[in-house]
Amino acid sequence: MKRACKLEAAAAALLLSFGVGGIAAAQNGGGGAPTSAGDSSSAAAGNAAHGKQLYYAHGCYGCHGYNGETGVRDLVGTNSPIIANIDVFIAFLRARADQAPTLPSTRMPNFSANALPDADARDIFAYIRTFKLDAPSVEQIPTLVKILESAERPYRPASD
Repeated sequence: MKRACKLEAAAAALLLSFGVGGIAAAQNGGGGAPTSAGDSSSAAAGNAAHGKQLYYAHGCYGCHGYNGETGVRDLVGTNSPIIANIDVFIAFLRARADQAPTLPSTRMPNFSANALPDADARDIFAYIRTFKLDAPSVEQIPTLVKILESAERPYRPASD
């Protein structure tokens, strides 16, 4: 499973390096400059409120959690190139069309343009971009701090 994640990240990086903006523009019927990675206007390209509805309707929360930082595949705080740019995100959804499993699978499903139109993908992307990392630091969890401190002390078996 970890190998598959690495392959997906590598594919996204490869798409980014080859200028996936041109691919997305061609799929959308031409023109328009590609959105640059890190461009804050990327989130504004879609409707986050509608994206939230789609995120739940398509079951994204099943693997990515309700806030993007829980579940099997974290979306927040990973610096994944797949969610850095709208064009890469859509290309990632489309480029794996040959990976449709015939049996239930733990891999992310593919989404053709028929199953998830570009406008809806942009809305989901806009919603994902609203996720904020809010996990507490270790120092903010007193019980965990005590466990870590006790793990650092030498083990002394209880005497009978």
